[in-house]
Amino acid sequence: MALRSGILDTARMALQTPARNPGRTALTVLGLSIGVGAFIAMVSFGQSAQRSVVSQFESLGSNLLRVEQAHGRLDSAPRPLDASDLAALRSETTAIARVVPLAMNSLIAVHGARRHRTLVRGTSPDFVHTANFRVAHGSLFDDSDMQLRNKVCVLGQSTALALFDDEAPLGRSLTLDRKLPCRVVGVLATRGTSMVGSDLDEGVWLPLSTFEVHLGTPRGLSQIELQPHDRSLLGVARNEVRQVLRRTHAIAERDPEDFNIKSPDEVTRVAERIGGILTGLLAGIAAVSLLVGGIGIMNIQLVAVSERTHEIGIRTAIGASPGQVLGQFVAEAMVLAVLGSGAGVVLGVASATAVARQLGWPEAVNPTVVLGSFGFGVAVGTIFGYIPARRAAALTPIDALRRE
Repeated sequence: MALRSGILDTARMALQTPARNPGRTALTVLGLSIGVGAFIAMVSFGQSAQRSVVSQFESLGSNLLRVEQAHGRLDSAPRPLDASDLAALRSETTAIARVVPLAMNSLIAVHGARRHRTLVRGTSPDFVHTANFRVAHGSLFDDSDMQLRNKVCVLGQSTALALFDDEAPLGRSLTLDRKLPCRVVGVLATRGTSMVGSDLDEGVWLPLSTFEVHLGTPRGLSQIELQPHDRSLLGVARNEVRQVLRRTHAIAERDPEDFNIKSPDEVTRVAERIGGILTGLLAGIAAVSLLVGGIGIMNIQLVAVSERTHEIGIRTAIGASPGQVLGQFVAEAMVLAVLGSGAGVVLGVASATAVARQLGWPEAVNPTVVLGSFGFGVAVGTIFGYIPARRAAALTPIDALRRE
């Protein structure tokens, strides 16, 4: 019972510390709150930026392989990617779910008096799956359009706005390269801009068969996009694609390949690793602020011990043990640490949220980071407060009263 009463008395006296010296308490709390707030904000900034970068790469397609012609360091011109490659990839691979051809050319699109240069792509209806597109209005062209070489097309939002302004584009016609009229059957949903500032909503998509007949593919397909059944099969899919294309291109065993196989997932993983490193670096820098805040508590407590030497002498003279004196000053340091860490949590979360919204980043305030920062701040403040508390506990009544 006496032990419980002593603990309650210690806690009550510790809670009175902020009211006894409000100015000093505010300075102590400020130092630790800046440290905790900086740690939370820095880690959140790093994670938000990482997610933003990764989402930009994922917007270009995830779980995906892209095959393109290789250029340079070849004894002869590379063999173009063509229909025989498509057929072989569709029939001779087991890990590939979708094979999407892509022919591209920058052409002038005309509607009425409006002219607009855009990237025209001939492809198959599956392009929306590999490139993470969604249809906002209308629909896509389908397999029958591919077979019949129908003159239909799908527009990106920017292209639709440039050619039709406020006019509804569905059912309207435009002309590509002054020779191919096509009817608009769909408009894709807005995707925004890429990391390098290119407009992801710019472009015209039409059936590959229509593109080949009316616009031509003298250099073959620009690229082939392949989507494995599962992300874990990317490595298997890459090996299958390499083997199939080496055979269709009649490449000898020791000869270099005339094609390149790339994956946005590889770039995404690199971006994730770099983002993790930068986040760790920011967290390490911010952790220094926590240590500075802890040192501030230690200095304030040392001053408090010097000012309260007489009080310590009286308490020990009337029977207070060194352990009780030690506990009293440690409790006071803990109260200051809790106040500073709590204020730092509010400051850090508010800063991270405001900056993320201002920059358009996804919010990434991790509860684990918040709780960890709060706990670490309390621990640092308490540990640094132990040093002056131990000094107070070591004072004898005679020394304490004489020094006063």
